[in-house]
Amino acid sequence: METRFVKWAEILDFLILIGASLALVTWIFGVPLFYKMDGPVLSIFTAISLFVIVGLRLATRHFQLWPFTANLAFLMIVGGGNISSILMLLSAPMVHINPKSSLVLTSVFTSIGFVFFSFYEILLYLRRTPERSWILDDILIHLALVPGGLSLIGHLFQNPTYLSMSMDPRVGISLFEMAFMALLALSTILSNPNLFLWKFLRGGLSNQLTFTCLFLNQYIAPLLYLWIVGANWQSNSFGPELFIFFGGVIATLGFLLFQARLDQSKPNVS
Repeated sequence: METRFVKWAEILDFLILIGASLALVTWIFGVPLFYKMDGPVLSIFTAISLFVIVGLRLATRHFQLWPFTANLAFLMIVGGGNISSILMLLSAPMVHINPKSSLVLTSVFTSIGFVFFSFYEILLYLRRTPERSWILDDILIHLALVPGGLSLIGHLFQNPTYLSMSMDPRVGISLFEMAFMALLALSTILSNPNLFLWKFLRGGLSNQLTFTCLFLNQYIAPLLYLWIVGANWQSNSFGPELFIFFGGVIATLGFLLFQARLDQSKPNVS
C-alpha cells in the first residue's frame, strides 16, 4: 500500500514539474498561461519554486550521486526567497509592486505556503520523520494548506482581500496556482508513510471519518457562515469567516497533537 502511494506521489511530482516548466517557458516567451490584468496569475517566481521543490525530490529518487548539499542549498534559496518576498510586499508594497511591469511577484499567501513546504523538505532531508508527540512534519504540511483555503473563500465569494493585492490584482493566488499547491500538498503527504496522519488513519474507519470531518470542517464552516449571513463585503477586509477558518485549523491540529500524545504514552508491547 505504501509503495503504491509513493508511486502516485512520484506521478504527481512529474505532473507538477511539467506544469511548472510549461509556465516558466510561457513566461520567458511573454505569453504566460491564463494571464489577465484584473485578477491573480501564476507568477514566474511561483513556477520556479514549484520546479525546484519537485525537481529536487525527483533528482534525489532517481540519481544516486545527486549531492545532498544541493537539496539544502536550493531549498534555502526557495525558503529565503519567499521570506524576502513576504517582507518586501508587507513593508513597502508601493516600492516593489509595479502594475505596469511584465513581471509579477509571488503573493504573500503563496510565499507563506512555500516557506512551510521548504522547511518541511529541509527537515525531511536531514532526518526521517520521527515518532514523537510533537508531530512537526504533519503540522508544517497542514499549515502550508492554509493560504489556499483562504484564497478559496476569496474565489467563491469574490472578496479581493483573500484573492490579490489592490495595488496590483495580478499578485494573488489564481485557481491555476491553487491546483498546483493542492497537488504539491497531496504529493507531499503520499510520499511520506512515516507521517503520524497515516498511522492515525490506519487505526480504523472511525479514525478516518473523524479526521475527514475535522479536515472538511475547517473549509466548509467559513463557507457555510458566508452563505447563511451573505457575503456583503463593506470594504476590502477580513471578516468573522477568517476566525472561523482558523478555529477549524486549530481544532484539526489540536486533535492530531492530542492523538499523537496519547499514542506516545501507550506502553510498547514487545
